[in-house]
Amino acid sequence: MKKKVKVITDPEVIKLMLEDTRRQILKLLRNREMTISQLSDILGKTPQTVYHHIEKLKEVSLVEVKRTEMKGNLVEKYYGRTADVFYINLYLGDEELRYLARSKLKTKLDIFKALGYKFDEEQLLNIMDKITEKEHSYTTKISKELEGKEEALKEFSNEDIIHAVDWLSMAELGRDKEALELLRKLGEILKKE
Repeated sequence: MKKKVKVITDPEVIKLMLEDTRRQILKLLRNREMTISQLSDILGKTPQTVYHHIEKLKEVSLVEVKRTEMKGNLVEKYYGRTADVFYINLYLGDEELRYLARSKLKTKLDIFKALGYKFDEEQLLNIMDKITEKEHSYTTKISKELEGKEEALKEFSNEDIIHAVDWLSMAELGRDKEALELLRKLGEILKKE
């Protein structure tokens, strides 16, 4: 049975799901079940390649066979996600994931510069990194709580659940004195001159 929320904490599983083709497969399976041939057509990849990626995702319980249909003499398998929403935490101590998290933040710095903001890059990056680490920590904690409350969430849309988690994470950050101090510093540094 498909869960509403699934928290992924294993760094190796996170790396596996961040690979581009697998990420695209997970995105395509978000809204409907699909066969290898359907995924292959959309992704422009061979069925063998798609099958390989599906098998990797199945091994770590991110996708599963949802149903089968007979098409002539062939059995078509329809694959789907094991959860509507996957939460990952890039701040789990794994150096490769830490690097990825910081590189995503560096892109934000480029956007700030393009908008005319002036700042010390390393100082801002370190503050943003600490805030994001705290946010990920709270989001993971809250998501784990939601995992055990599937029945209470069944009437809510995935989008509403994601937004609720965001708000609950912000509430946690608002009670965290260190996070509040980091946000104050962010406000001091990130302003137009």
